[in-house]
Amino acid sequence: MPAVIATVALAALPRAARADATSAPASEEIIAPPQSEHAYIQFGVGLAAEMVASAGTICTNVTNCILGSGGGLVVRVGWRPFDRLYIGGAYEASKQDPNQLYRLGILQQLRAEGRRYFQTGKETSPFILVGVGASAYGNEWSVDTWGLSGTIGAGLEVDLGGTVADISLAYRPMYFQSWGDSSGIPHDAGIAHFLSLEASIEARDRL
Repeated sequence: MPAVIATVALAALPRAARADATSAPASEEIIAPPQSEHAYIQFGVGLAAEMVASAGTICTNVTNCILGSGGGLVVRVGWRPFDRLYIGGAYEASKQDPNQLYRLGILQQLRAEGRRYFQTGKETSPFILVGVGASAYGNEWSVDTWGLSGTIGAGLEVDLGGTVADISLAYRPMYFQSWGDSSGIPHDAGIAHFLSLEASIEARDRL
């Protein structure tokens, strides 16, 4: 009789183990990691494409618009008090297409930015972003016109371990004052509408 009981117990053990293994994943839930209480300095550099959706009244007086699409570099540094929030500043310089009305049309931007991240429990975290700042445009780094700008958009951050990769798409209206270019052509004041696509690499230093 003891031999029979032992044989039945050994035969039932694998089935019980299999049942536990089968039922365990059903009870598992993906739980986002707890919010980090550590603050970071986050900084990096990226490539940006500034696509002009509409130049508005800036180009009503000419056939060829002096403010066309372009691209350039952006550098930023900011404070990340916890994982879900970033507050910082950015400087961007991009070469825009001036349709031969400038030798080199340079758009400069200085922005204050904020990001709100949404933790997923994985290496990727989507975020929304907002910003305000000032923009300047002119020939070969000169400032022929300037004005205020705003930013609203969304993006995705990928944790690479020590550094992060970010990609974002934003709508950016910019107001420019009226001015005359180097050839004497006048340009009215108005709001230019941009779509900005950016990819950047950023590092984090724990405070």
